[in-house]
Amino acid sequence: MRLRDWQKECADHAMQRFELSSHYFCQATPAAGKTILAAEIASRLLGKQNVDLVVCFAPSCQVVNAVQRTFEKVLGRSFDGRIGAAGVAVTYQSLDHQGASFWRLFDQYRVFAVFDEIHHCSAGSDALIPNSWGQRVVQEIQDRATYTLALSGTPWRSDEQAIALARYSDPDGRLMVDYQYSMLRAVSEQVCRRPEITLVDHDLVRLVESGSEEQKYSSLRHLLRHTDVTYEALVTHER
Repeated sequence: MRLRDWQKECADHAMQRFELSSHYFCQATPAAGKTILAAEIASRLLGKQNVDLVVCFAPSCQVVNAVQRTFEKVLGRSFDGRIGAAGVAVTYQSLDHQGASFWRLFDQYRVFAVFDEIHHCSAGSDALIPNSWGQRVVQEIQDRATYTLALSGTPWRSDEQAIALARYSDPDGRLMVDYQYSMLRAVSEQVCRRPEITLVDHDLVRLVESGSEEQKYSSLRHLLRHTDVTYEALVTHER
């Protein structure tokens, strides 16, 4: 399978990084091909006999199925967790229901653990936090897997909790990643389409700025074209 330029860059960098550290965090814009990247890194680690098994975690059954198909295609081996398979893909939700035999894998074998959309996992210790299975990631896997790869297209949480396996700068608390593939580069390389924000059930946009009269615009495109308002300001605005 021919890799995109960014996938090859990231895979090369991850393999170099793994000589010094067991963890790698890649932030790549949605639809850029993160699963193929993960499968490529897994193929290299297996090929070098650096790991015995690959275990992937994903936020839904649909994503798990897609991960399984991609890994089987790239690795040329089954990826269903049965005898002879290269590994298995499971949901984050299943972490709280795995038996002792599953957790023994991380002690008996050299495991490459891949976490798709890791922002679903909070690093907080409060059991009431939604998607708090991030605690199991930290407690059961972080220091037991031989290598870990965290992937995210949108590396933040609406509840502002820290993300499991993520590093943050001090004191400003900015997420630190090992590799970033931005939307700007993805669009310029025609990997992704330019994003469009569509207004639903509205026929008028009102802009009120301090000390100015209310301005009206017929669409978001009209607003962005004739003001200094940015896409980021639109998607993060409370209203």
